[in-house]
Amino acid sequence: MDKTRLNVPRRIVLAAALFAAALLAVPASADQAAEAFVASILDEANLVFQNPDKEARKESIEDLVDKYVDMRRVGLFALGQYARVITDEQKAAYLPLFRKYATTIYHDLLEDYSGQRLAVTGSIDRTARDIIVNSQAVDARPGDPLAGVVIHWRVYRDREGRQAIVDAGADGVWLAIEQQSQFKSVIANNGGGTTGIDALIAELRKQTGG
Repeated sequence: MDKTRLNVPRRIVLAAALFAAALLAVPASADQAAEAFVASILDEANLVFQNPDKEARKESIEDLVDKYVDMRRVGLFALGQYARVITDEQKAAYLPLFRKYATTIYHDLLEDYSGQRLAVTGSIDRTARDIIVNSQAVDARPGDPLAGVVIHWRVYRDREGRQAIVDAGADGVWLAIEQQSQFKSVIANNGGGTTGIDALIAELRKQTGG
């Protein structure tokens, strides 16, 4: 079995040039509903970031992720083409493990925020139902890790108008895309198909203690 550790760096600093270029090619168009949705999440998150108790902050971040992130959609996206072959039994094992794994990743991404206030700075409509909302730490001091960093939130809107976060990233690099690359590698390196998915599930169990 491939022993490569599944990791997403705490500070996402690699350049996703092709993806960023695709975004820049889409005309900017403020989506007020998506911006208001993300702004309301950030209002809750800003209160969480002010809590000096790390354990309490972690629990609150988990609550925010459960409340606003469509983990099923993100989890299946992370499988890439293997989402078409995963069995119902494997889904029952994989999706809770993915939630636990991804929640830890979101916590690590947000751990740097210690009192800075995140605010929405604009949005880009990829489609009417797929919107990128940007935010920044508006009170970051020069030299702070977050100074000048653009935090992205990808919002998916279903046909009934319900909105959910389906990805997050910084400076053009996205968590779900990073996860998909690593997950597909583990699956492919362990025989592909359902056999490879079993190997991924085993790796997630090991990493999450599940």
